[in-house]
Amino acid sequence: MKNVKVILISVALCATVFANQRIAALGGDAGFWAGDRANIGSFPATINDHQFLEIDGVGASDGVDATLLWGDATKWGFNFTGADDETWFNLMWGNGDVGLNVAYATSDWCTSTGGECTGFEVGYGQNFDWGELGVGFASFEDASGYWANWRADMDAWVFDTAKASFGMIDDGFDNTAMAVSFDMFTHIDAGAADILFGLGVEYVSTDDGTDSATWMSLPSATVAVESALNDWATLRAFANHTYQFSCSDDGGTGLCADDSAGPMASNATTYGFGLGFNWGSASLDMQIGEELFVDPITTMSGGNWMFDGDNQTSFGGSTTLANAEVTLSYTF
Repeated sequence: MKNVKVILISVALCATVFANQRIAALGGDAGFWAGDRANIGSFPATINDHQFLEIDGVGASDGVDATLLWGDATKWGFNFTGADDETWFNLMWGNGDVGLNVAYATSDWCTSTGGECTGFEVGYGQNFDWGELGVGFASFEDASGYWANWRADMDAWVFDTAKASFGMIDDGFDNTAMAVSFDMFTHIDAGAADILFGLGVEYVSTDDGTDSATWMSLPSATVAVESALNDWATLRAFANHTYQFSCSDDGGTGLCADDSAGPMASNATTYGFGLGFNWGSASLDMQIGEELFVDPITTMSGGNWMFDGDNQTSFGGSTTLANAEVTLSYTF
């Protein structure tokens, strides 16, 4: 269904555009980890907090994503995305308070035939007394999208921080979608480990001009841990759980739980693991499969894996080692 494509684009607009394997191994949401560089996509003011060279997607079939950011009072940055080789430029700028990201590119999400159209994207971020704010706009000919993110301290129940996201998109061909989410979370100091617990709600609405659907996920939960194995190695793990609390699927599109044939018709719990290696300013981050814990020697030697595109697939047919990509970075 075309609706599914629109929803995925909407999620992409609300999420970070600067991904890395550390965040992937901690549940996929950089908003829970304020100090990570991947926040630049959703909170552009964090441009002012970093100086680094990062190469993500090493080992992927569609090329790597490279980001360079540096400067003192004024920050300048450039990003090059391997999966989007038609990007003319993607620039970052920060003045110590405000962060700005501007890109000019071509894309295929704005056409009904899979062709390409030209447009631009702008992201703006600033910190206020009431929290961090990130907003953005994308326009590709008749298609457009908007997003906004907020994060601040909030002492409520067992949580100390909250964040909210909003995204809306129209692809110019009667496909529209909107997503709103709110999360409360906290980080628990467990000695050598940092444990994250987040709990939230998400509302999604989509319409393709003929069929429409809306649903609410409550709770949308994340539990993640980052634990130091020694002074140069870190183990990461996460579990995400989503429960579909309500659904209206009046067009029979199969997007939520009142149509069991749909791709989003069931609640889901996903999990994953990762490793990080830190050698001073240089670091390497990767996702790992559960086979590493079951049969570490065979797994690390590659004896029971074969490579299939972006996936590692065992001879038995499972895909629990789901990602062959790594992130290489250097901070200065």
